[in-house]
Amino acid sequence: WRFSSRQKKVEIDNEGNGKWKDAINWQDEFQDTNKPLVVDIGSGMGTCILGLASTSGNIHDKIPIEWSHCNYAGVDLNQALVRFGNGVALRWRDARKGRVKFFCCPADDFLSNLKSYHGRKAFFLVNFPSPYRLDAGERGNLQLPSAENFMVTSKLFELINILAANDTSESYFMFQTKCEDVAVYLKNECLSNGMEGITAGDKAVENIENIYSQKSVPKRVKEWLRIEPLAERAEGNLFWSQPILPLDCLPETEVQCLSENKVVHRCLFKYKNT
Repeated sequence: WRFSSRQKKVEIDNEGNGKWKDAINWQDEFQDTNKPLVVDIGSGMGTCILGLASTSGNIHDKIPIEWSHCNYAGVDLNQALVRFGNGVALRWRDARKGRVKFFCCPADDFLSNLKSYHGRKAFFLVNFPSPYRLDAGERGNLQLPSAENFMVTSKLFELINILAANDTSESYFMFQTKCEDVAVYLKNECLSNGMEGITAGDKAVENIENIYSQKSVPKRVKEWLRIEPLAERAEGNLFWSQPILPLDCLPETEVQCLSENKVVHRCLFKYKNT
């Protein structure tokens, strides 16, 4: 996170607006703009969608998407990481060529541009967004953004809702985070925005404290529960205890968490198009 924070990023004003306002000509970015689109918001190094673009067949029975027939777009404010992802995609000379592109711009600006994309918006991902600062007075981490400047805003959900509502096929949304309080917030935002939670079945988190007992309780969780001792917990049939995506499609932060035996909170939703 410290390395990422030192990289040059698109400037954002106090209202969350970026200086990047250029309209995207999708025909210049993808060879076939009628293909379904997978969007990774806060894509980092791009390992998730680079992996998905290299996948053939069905990877999950709860996400009926033909991955080899999709285009992929990652959006991030970190210019160095965007360049890395595009550098990998530009070297491809097989069937993946012309299907993956990374953009350096604010998420809201990018989603606004997606209204002109011809194909179906099939899958939206938010993987490990920088958490907001806990309301802990002087004890809070001042390096983190305030809750008002958290990346996943109500406007972001509103834009995704508009995009999904315009599609005749179902669209899917997945988030992952290391922070339990962020997971609870995002889960409730998804439900309040009309999404339908996809249950985890036998992979559901039945009791989060049992999972922490096998790993460790993060300092942020202890501080959160000190502030809100009766807080809702990230457990139940909507929280997945195991990765939803295949190992070679996991974002780099999830791979790190798995290797260090740290807890990851995950939920999967779909939009109910009528």
